[in-house]
Amino acid sequence: MAALVGTVSPFDWELQSWDEYIEVLDYFFQANEITDAGKRKAVLLSGVGASTYSLLRSLLCPMTPAEKTYQELVVVLKAHYNPKPSEIVQRYKFNSRTRHTGEKVADYVAELKKLAQYCEYGPTLPQMLRDRLVCGVNDDRMQRRLLSEVDLTFEKALTMCLAMESADRNIKDLQGFSGDEESQSQRSHQGQSVVHNVGAVDKRGWKTDYECFRCKGNHAPHECKFINELCHHCQKRGHIKRACKSKHVMQSHKTPFQGLRGERKGKEKAGRSHLVKEEDVSETEDAGDINTIYSVSHKMPKVAPILQKLKVNGMNIEFEVDTGCGITIISKKQYSKLWKNTDIPEWEPCNLTLKTYTGEKMLVLGQVIGTVQSQMDNKKLTMVVVEGAGPNLLGRNWLKDLRVLPQLVNTVTASPTLHLADLLDRYAEVFKDELGQLKGTTAKIHVNSEAQPRFYKPRRIPFAVKPLVEAELQRLVDEKIIEPVQFSEWAAPIVPVRKPDGSIRICGDYKLTVNRASSVEQYPIPKVEDLFAQLAGGNKFSKLDMSHAYQQIVLDESAKKYVTVNTHKGLYTYGRLPFGVASSPAIFQRTMEGILQNMPHVTVYLDDILVTGVSEDDHLRNLEEVLSRLKQSGLRLKRSKCKFLGTEVVFLGHKISAAGVQPVAEKVQAIQEAPTPRSVSELKAYLGLLNYYHKFLPSLSTLLAPLHALLRKETKWTWSCEQKEAFEKSKNLLQSDALLVHYDVNKPIILACDASPYGVGAVLSHRMGDGSERPIGFVSRTLNAAEKNYSQIEKEGLAVIFGVKKFHTYLYGRQFTIVTDHKPLISLFNELKEVPQMASPRIQRWAVTLCGYEYSIVYKAGKDHQNADGLSRLPVAETGVETPAEEERVLLLEENGVPLVKADQVRKWTDKDTVLARVREFVLRGWPKRVEKSVFGAYVKRKEELSVEAGCVLWGARVVIPPPGRTDLLKHLHTTHPGIIRMKGLARSYMWWPKMDADIEAMVKTCTMCQENRNSPQCAPLHPWEVPTFHGEDFTLIMRARGWARCF
Repeated sequence: MAALVGTVSPFDWELQSWDEYIEVLDYFFQANEITDAGKRKAVLLSGVGASTYSLLRSLLCPMTPAEKTYQELVVVLKAHYNPKPSEIVQRYKFNSRTRHTGEKVADYVAELKKLAQYCEYGPTLPQMLRDRLVCGVNDDRMQRRLLSEVDLTFEKALTMCLAMESADRNIKDLQGFSGDEESQSQRSHQGQSVVHNVGAVDKRGWKTDYECFRCKGNHAPHECKFINELCHHCQKRGHIKRACKSKHVMQSHKTPFQGLRGERKGKEKAGRSHLVKEEDVSETEDAGDINTIYSVSHKMPKVAPILQKLKVNGMNIEFEVDTGCGITIISKKQYSKLWKNTDIPEWEPCNLTLKTYTGEKMLVLGQVIGTVQSQMDNKKLTMVVVEGAGPNLLGRNWLKDLRVLPQLVNTVTASPTLHLADLLDRYAEVFKDELGQLKGTTAKIHVNSEAQPRFYKPRRIPFAVKPLVEAELQRLVDEKIIEPVQFSEWAAPIVPVRKPDGSIRICGDYKLTVNRASSVEQYPIPKVEDLFAQLAGGNKFSKLDMSHAYQQIVLDESAKKYVTVNTHKGLYTYGRLPFGVASSPAIFQRTMEGILQNMPHVTVYLDDILVTGVSEDDHLRNLEEVLSRLKQSGLRLKRSKCKFLGTEVVFLGHKISAAGVQPVAEKVQAIQEAPTPRSVSELKAYLGLLNYYHKFLPSLSTLLAPLHALLRKETKWTWSCEQKEAFEKSKNLLQSDALLVHYDVNKPIILACDASPYGVGAVLSHRMGDGSERPIGFVSRTLNAAEKNYSQIEKEGLAVIFGVKKFHTYLYGRQFTIVTDHKPLISLFNELKEVPQMASPRIQRWAVTLCGYEYSIVYKAGKDHQNADGLSRLPVAETGVETPAEEERVLLLEENGVPLVKADQVRKWTDKDTVLARVREFVLRGWPKRVEKSVFGAYVKRKEELSVEAGCVLWGARVVIPPPGRTDLLKHLHTTHPGIIRMKGLARSYMWWPKMDADIEAMVKTCTMCQENRNSPQCAPLHPWEVPTFHGEDFTLIMRARGWARCF
């Protein structure tokens, strides 16, 4: 047998990826002509290594590797070692990657191509590589050269960068052998004070002119093994103590930079040097190769620039005072503005070469004379025009002629280090409890000119809630959020919602008024990828929360009439943007982006503001700028809900930290922690969930065979290892990238919700181009003791609210569809109908909550609603869910604070009444398709508005009184003999039963006292007979006595 070519080494995941290992193995098979699948499997298993083989056995358990083919073994290990990464995360890494100091262009491009492997750029990959190379090459000269090229392609850009890098290396090699020690010493102090070790050789044999700033070794910094090491001197990551720059700065002697503008001490900060050196121009110099550099970054204490405004040619121009510059310099951009209203004069040739401290040349275009206004008179002074749009420098020649700020030339002021506590104290006004008011702009609502005004009468408010509603109205008036008006063509009814602390929040039901008549304002919601890119490079993160966000925006006068609300106290109009108006999210997003525009490392997504920075100082500077702009705008933050300098933050379903972006496990927690089915019905619900997505899950029927076996009638329920394994594997399928998709703002969103007697569940999905639904996330939870007593319609409503709140960041501010299998919710939560007056307080509160979202609600039959149904029947147990606060309810009648009947008594009456007891059961468990109309007709008409509290049936906020208690309650109401109309009004405020009005009328009519004291009916006037006026005139006399009447 011929000797084998090459060897198969054990797999080490720390040294290479699984794909790379399989590629090498395939070459081994080709070199040795191994084509038989069995032999390939044997080579793989014998050569993969002991640890990998042991892992493979665990992954295949209870099967063995011998039962699988070679290709199946490769797929199993690939799924473990090389799971498909998140497209969003990979794009974030790709767009965040910049070329490291000393990193070769070829190595940088190779890394970019590797990062782009899972970015799914498709045919746009060359353009993305080109853009990332230009933006991330981290070399000003290369960037300018690339940006000046017309029709730049990736291949062309790479060729140009490699050529410039090779030229730089050749020049440095030539300078390294020149023997000019002085020039080498000068170069060693340029840039960021890196000491160049000319002549060092790296492991590739390349000649290097640098040393690693992380460990002082002779290799590129990005190859250093200490890239994530913690420095024991400065406590920062990325280098070790012996290479710590802060340590060396404290110990080093003066550099050539010191003494130029005064002694500079203290902690190093990135600074700028504007000192320019004048030299004669050599006729052999090629101006096309001279760099346009205005300043050089160096490790120096940060010095606040000295700025001076001067009027040149009648225009105010801001100069930076620079005594290190012998002449005054303006940019080409500024030069064009000076003569924008007149003919631009041509600049005169200038026999000067301008160099920065590091010897880099500035491209001089020429010189020009301008009129400069001084304290005494106007002067004609010369300024040099240079290429680009950099800062204008006020040099010594103008300082001498104008005598500008001579006393400040030698003054250096360093900005103190920022501290979070000082920063928050400085901007304490932003965190005041009082409501903020946006300055300079108002919110407009665009109502169609042909829209007919809509006016709705106020709704009846329960007596127990009226004092709270009136107190809240007065508070809103005092804070100038609303104001009373006498007349309005538009009016929406209010819905009082009780908060957990017992107070009332007043919401206008605008679904049928302004929302229907107005054009919903459209404003693009930022893409997730763009938001993540804005936060790239962040070290720590601050999350800011707006206090009463919408109400800080003042309404335009023309819009106030459309948001008028009608209450039992009269009409009130809002002066601030109210909750529930469809255009509010877009208005708020546009406003906040306008305030915080052009800010690096700051992003705004609706009511969330995120701030970060590449370092803590940079973070605090960005935070200070945000607070400053909010203060100038008059806005307020809620201090208790703000988080500062956190190491990570959860945002749009992802956890963002210095390490990058990671998906949040909460999106699939409902699947990960789904309990084991305990009955056939629970198993059927779970299999229905899997079957709903069967087209995306390959080989599903084979995998689920052990579970389907339990559904056979003759099979006894036994949950063995076989069923457990199938259950766990199927849960992994539901969490795999074969099914789940990433959130996309451009795809339609569907929220499917369902409730069971013991749990609620919701699935957030995208509707794909082919009409199929692909899930984004799953949520579920069990019902607590109080929620299990909800009526069935309230449980279904709770499922909708649970899903909306869990997926709020995905849904808020955009249109989505709610899917339910409970038809009554279609009318109760219909986006085009008003909130039902007689619905239970919970339903009313939830309907008002949904007013803040743009949605439509549709019905889907239960057999087609298996995805959400399966989650509700296998809910995740949540111990952190608290029993909700009791909403307002009236279960007793009161007189002088003494209850006439208690809820416990009403419950006992209900238990004894066969009709009402069955109605209570129907409300809790669901109504049958057919009931006896003669018995249950009155309840069927109101079934969508019935609920159960403490064992009592309620119609809205009114208690349904069983027959045993009706007579006694009517007697109590009739104690003061109020009359029919008054007595009906009292009864309707607290209670109800079928034909209650008729019973009240009958009681009043049979009351002797009421009849005796009622107003007597009006008598007809008597008609007197005329007396005969002459003899012989005829008249009739009727006399009544006993017996028959007699006429004469």
